[in-house]
Amino acid sequence: MKNTSYYKEMKRSFIHTVRKQFVKSKSHFSLFTLSFFTLLLSSCYAPPQHIILDTAESAADSTSQRLSRPYGIGYNLVVNADSLLLLDERPMHWSEGVTEHTDSLWLRKHNQLVIAAMTTIPEDSVDSVWVKVARDQETMGWLHESDLLQATTPEDPISKFIHFFSSSHVLWFLIVMAVAAAIALAHVLRRQRFRMIHLDDIPSIYPTLLTITLTIGAWLYALIQHSYPQMWVFFYFHPTLNPFSQPLLLCAFLCSVWALFLLSLAAIDDIMKMLSGAASFLYLLSLLAVCMVLYLAISLTPLTLSALLGIAYIVFALYRYIRFARPRYLCGRCRQRLQQKGVCPYCGAIND
Repeated sequence: MKNTSYYKEMKRSFIHTVRKQFVKSKSHFSLFTLSFFTLLLSSCYAPPQHIILDTAESAADSTSQRLSRPYGIGYNLVVNADSLLLLDERPMHWSEGVTEHTDSLWLRKHNQLVIAAMTTIPEDSVDSVWVKVARDQETMGWLHESDLLQATTPEDPISKFIHFFSSSHVLWFLIVMAVAAAIALAHVLRRQRFRMIHLDDIPSIYPTLLTITLTIGAWLYALIQHSYPQMWVFFYFHPTLNPFSQPLLLCAFLCSVWALFLLSLAAIDDIMKMLSGAASFLYLLSLLAVCMVLYLAISLTPLTLSALLGIAYIVFALYRYIRFARPRYLCGRCRQRLQQKGVCPYCGAIND
């Protein structure tokens, strides 16, 4: 009888272990499948519908303008300002600009435009480059290139996101959110202890890898903005989700963006598995606060200092994970990794 009950117990334990490993592998497989299909869909990205204007005006000018600018005749834009003033007539070689006798028309926010012609007026003291844009075949006019670039964005959704994310309003919003998250975490920590990254971390490498990747990506973004602005301007007007069609620096930055997306999914998946609802929310809040502080610290400091700060943080994050958060034990029954001895949270076995 003892042997029979022993074999039954071993059989139940084996079935339980196989079922648990199957569920775990199924979860990881689902995560991998989601990431894989996201990459496939990104490669099938379709650009928005463009305005097509039949015009042959300033064909000679367009050739020279294309050589010095990432946009030219036929490029599509969207008005993001409240209004945009156009001159009805082609500007002549004069420098007084718009007068009360000049015919003009107004475009409104979200109007779609296409560049119809470009010309240069060297005598103009405000801006020597004039651009003709058209909303349709009947609505078109001229304006300074500088006014056009300030009031419009490329029609591509990636360009719109870059413009929004680069806005000073977003920067101040991130600063306020980081301060608010730090105050909220300090208030909760004063009342009760909870798990948070680097201080009382969970046995998962993904949150640490997420913050390290964010540090590297933020520094690459700052490097491109400060040292290679023309490269970033060209990417802004001709964006893509494929990193391997770009120069090496842009390729590294785009790879860090993709890695951030995949690591975010993996980190959220592990956090939700290892912590309860309230504890996982607080941990995610601490992770978000750390990410915002890292991005602001890297973006708002000079390149050399931000590189030193980034290296110091990466060393600190890896040390904290290896020293305190890395699992050091295995459960004797289900073989899951454990951070400390005691009751296994996966199968309930007691490990001494």
